[in-house]
Amino acid sequence: MSSPSNPDCSPAPPAPSGWPRLRRLLLNLVDPLALYRPRATGTVEAATAALAGKGVRFVQRIYRLRVIGLGVGFFCVAAGFLQHPVPWPLWLLLAAHGYVWPHVARHWALRSVIPYRAERRNLVIDAAFGGFWIAALQGNLVPSAVIISILSMDNIAAGGLRLFLRGLYASILACALGWWLLGAHFLPQSDLTTILACLPMMALYPLALGQSTYLMSKKLAERSRQFEIVSQLDGLTLLFNRRYWESLLMEEFERRHRQPSGQTQTFLLLLDLDYFKSINDTWGHLVGDEVLRNFARLLRSRLREQDWIGRYGGEEFGVILRDMHPTDALALAQGLVEAARLHNDINNLYGCTVSGGLVPFSPDMEAHFVWLQRADHAMYCAKESGRDRLVVWHPGLERAAGSPNQAPPPCCV
Repeated sequence: MSSPSNPDCSPAPPAPSGWPRLRRLLLNLVDPLALYRPRATGTVEAATAALAGKGVRFVQRIYRLRVIGLGVGFFCVAAGFLQHPVPWPLWLLLAAHGYVWPHVARHWALRSVIPYRAERRNLVIDAAFGGFWIAALQGNLVPSAVIISILSMDNIAAGGLRLFLRGLYASILACALGWWLLGAHFLPQSDLTTILACLPMMALYPLALGQSTYLMSKKLAERSRQFEIVSQLDGLTLLFNRRYWESLLMEEFERRHRQPSGQTQTFLLLLDLDYFKSINDTWGHLVGDEVLRNFARLLRSRLREQDWIGRYGGEEFGVILRDMHPTDALALAQGLVEAARLHNDINNLYGCTVSGGLVPFSPDMEAHFVWLQRADHAMYCAKESGRDRLVVWHPGLERAAGSPNQAPPPCCV
């Protein structure tokens, strides 16, 4: 039975790979028409809808560079025109290109459905203008070299090799057309005035482009740092999420194995909110979320900056107490349990108490998950022996045969 999408049941041709694929990519790069074909990104309507309004900041950045580049570049081309006089319409076109076109290009791009694409089109137009000015300068060497280098920097920075080649083909075509229309002759010599007029362009524009690139890189680095921070946090409590917190635990585990034992130790503390399921069942998940946030706030207020706090899962929380004396670690962990009980109303825990398991680092642990297993074991011993307490792990610690029957918290009666 034939498939509707493939009536003759013939297999689809395999995607090109290796040398054929590389050959096709190279041909696409050197083929001017291929550079202007839209890339395969689904339907045109879907691609347009996805990109609509994108690239406003890109347009503004290019606008500032274009104002500087064309404003200073006017004098570079004008000096060449003085060396080899040209008709007045070319002067008028040069003035319009230098001081009117940047504002027209910005307005045109911002009014487009996809400003980013429109600005890339404007960059190709810039390249075509550059080719035309080379023809009008009759190949005057210094200003022509400056024009080509500046346009190449723009297009490489804005769109990579693909946009650079688009601009290059546009420059060649416009240069050939301008050479034919103007009846130009090849006069490559540059006099001193023309060379001096090109110096501001060679000095100022690379600085402006470098500053723009630096600011963009700085913003990208800041955004990347913000994304990294967000990826490390639990969205509800704003504590470290489990994945990142466990990576910190592994890091601390390796550090403790490398360093000789001293007067201070690292402790792992696992905490579980008692009766939390009853809170969700009675008051709803919104109140349950509030309890989790309030308990996270309690942890942050009572722990040190160097302690790493994470939401281990559900209503369980993990704390890595770094570089503490055993008596201080025990007092701090016990204080958390007591604070949840004694200041329940202040902390808005809706009657929830806390059970905890505390485990010091030990060199006999072969991996960090052994540390976690011991803390989990101690925490469940605390829950099975009556909840609302702290249990410190030791080798002889055993869990009770069954959990005692505990009454629900007052808020859930």
